[in-house]
This record gives sequence, structure tokens and C-alpha cells, in this order.
Amino acid sequence: MYLETTTISAPAAAPAPRLVAGLDALARMISYRRPAGSRTESNFIKKWLLPLGLKQDDYGNLYIRIGETNVMWSSHTDTVHRTTGIQNVVCAKGLVKLAKSERESNCLGADCTAGVWLMREMILAGKPGLYIFHREEEIGGHGSRHIADKRNDLLEGIQIAIAFDRKGTTSVITHQFGRCCSDLFASQLAGLLGGGFTLDDGGIFTDTANYTHLIPECTNISVGMEHCHSPKETLDMEFLLDLRERLINLDTNLLIVSRNPLIDTDDPHPLDWNKDDRDWLSDIRSGRTVDLDRASRMGMSDIVREFPDEVADFLECYGVDEEQLVKHVEHSLGLRRRYGGK
Repeated sequence: MYLETTTISAPAAAPAPRLVAGLDALARMISYRRPAGSRTESNFIKKWLLPLGLKQDDYGNLYIRIGETNVMWSSHTDTVHRTTGIQNVVCAKGLVKLAKSERESNCLGADCTAGVWLMREMILAGKPGLYIFHREEEIGGHGSRHIADKRNDLLEGIQIAIAFDRKGTTSVITHQFGRCCSDLFASQLAGLLGGGFTLDDGGIFTDTANYTHLIPECTNISVGMEHCHSPKETLDMEFLLDLRERLINLDTNLLIVSRNPLIDTDDPHPLDWNKDDRDWLSDIRSGRTVDLDRASRMGMSDIVREFPDEVADFLECYGVDEEQLVKHVEHSLGLRRRYGGK
């Protein structure tokens, strides 16, 4: 059984048939474990995306353009699951999470199933935009890098890129290791979305980071997931449903593009994920750029002491949660005591 509860409950008010169908689709979509390049990811794409009439580039990215627009909507089809197959999930008190009986899954996969579902709903509603479902985001953003390097013709006329790949319920990301959109644009978008959306300069990485040298305004917004990349991952259904309506009704013509990617001195180039992972040491909160040569000569403990917030974000990005970290510390200290270490 892909879902222990028979359905994800709709809002109390009588929902439209289209919304009921959307909720059922989400319940089924989030049951797929989709490591990059896996058969389950391929089956997911065939079932839920290809019937929308999407085109596919030579890397496997899927896309469709609806109407005349300068906006790109972004998500990715892979998850950080370690195994393939179908998982058991439940919805309780408005939160989708792994069922207690689920033993194989290391995460829920709301990252990025929530974003894929939102874009699918927007396409079905006829919302204008260039929709790109990227491949291999979780293993280095390879799909978006392919488009940026070899298929940037797909981005003709695009000045705004909005990803649906951020935890929480309030973030409009302005920095992904460096500035990715202007504060003016982010403030406008937050205002138009309403709710509790606000500017957030603490982004890490999603596919739009690979377009910051090509597209003036690149961001990532919250979709209601928490504890991403861990077995405790959850998805706030009420928030996601509300965001769906806000996005479908969003007037993107009111957004002003002000950032010039060619002269942005914060970080004009996309993050090169093919380089050593020391690149993440850019201090995006203070605007200070770390001397990577010096950092590369630091010991691991020194790096943790000097950049505790960045290290915490990095661990979370790779699926390490608080419980796992505490268990590792306890295990490490126990071994040290046993063998007389410090």
C-alpha cells in the first residue's frame, strides 16, 4: 500500500474536483523513492510529468513553455532517498510524513516532490511560464548546469527564475552562496505572495543558483517542508494548498527586475559544484568572502569553530539531522573513553 491513510484530506470547505484530483496526485507522487537516475525516478516521470506534454533535452531535463512570459519555474525530479521503490506515508494534523511502519526510507522526499506537484498544478491551471523539471539536483545540480552551459537557448527572454525547493513557510531566498536576486525583487515577490513571506539571505543551493550569471533575478521560496533529507521530514499540506492558490493567482507582471547579473559584485558567477566543496565557505550572511586558500589549510576542527552556522547548514544539506549528529558524538566520545583518548 503506497499510503497508509486512504487519502490526503482536502480543506473543510467543499473543494473543486480539480483540487481533489491534485490532492490524490500528491499522495501518490510522494510515495516514490527517487534517487537520481533510478528506475523509480523514471517511472515517476512517465506517470506524472510526460503526460503534461513536456519536452526533454539530451540530459533528461523536462520543460514546457506556456504563454509569453519572462518567468521560469524550477523544481527537480530526484530525491535523496538511498533506495528505490514505494514508501508508506501518512497525513496527520495537516502534516505528511513517513508512516511508523516505514523501515527503508531515509527521508520523505518532500524535497522536491512538493515543488514538482506545485508546478504540475500550475501547468494544469494554464499558468504562464517556462517550467523546467531538472535532473540530478541532489547530486550536484548537473541538470541545470547542462542547461546553463549547453542549452541556454531555452532561457531566451527569461529574467526571473523561481524555484520551489526551500524549507519552511517564509523564505524568499536572496543569496545562494552569493547574491542571486535583488532585495527589491525579493521584497516585491514576498509582498505579492503575502502570508509570512520575507527575505532570507541564508540559502544553500538549488538549481536556480546555476543561472545567476544568465538570469537577473533567481530565487527559491519555501514550500512548507521541514527536517529535509531526514526520516523526520514533514510537509505542511495546508500551507502547500494555500501556496498553490497564491501562485496560480500571482501577477508576475508586477515584479520589477533590477539586478544586473553581468555587474553584480556580490557573486556574479554560478557556483561550480565540480570544484572542491570548500566553495561553500563563502560567508553569505556578512557579505565577506573567505580566503579559500587559507581555509583549505585549516584543520577540520578549526573550520567548524570558525564557521559553525555554515557547517550546520552543510550537514543538513547532506541529510544529517540533530539526532544523527548527537548519536555520532555519543558514539565517538564513548570510543574515546574506552580507548583512553582525549
